[in-house]
Amino acid sequence: MMQPQAKNVFRAEAGAAAPAQTAPQTVRHNLIVENRSNLTATGIRQVVSYDEYSATVLTDLGMLVIGGKNLKVSELSCQSGELRVSGEIEYIQYEDKKERKGGLLGRLTR
Repeated sequence: MMQPQAKNVFRAEAGAAAPAQTAPQTVRHNLIVENRSNLTATGIRQVVSYDEYSATVLTDLGMLVIGGKNLKVSELSCQSGELRVSGEIEYIQYEDKKERKGGLLGRLTR
């Protein structure tokens, strides 16, 4: 006679600790530039600022600055993290995440 296969079942015991909360997951970040006039970016966390000359956005990899002329943010989806910019794109620049060590006092006590 065959015994039924056991299923993996998780049972929380009374008084057991709740599962630890995990840190926010890193979102995939991609850039697609078409003919220097259309840019699609994914993995955007937040739009910090934008005008007709630049757009500054926050990604998991640091701040991203898109510069040019007549820039227009044509689409921004906060749920999917997708951004579309059109205009004359002249440059794309990342600013690294910088952690401050406490100024002069921090440097002296290293």
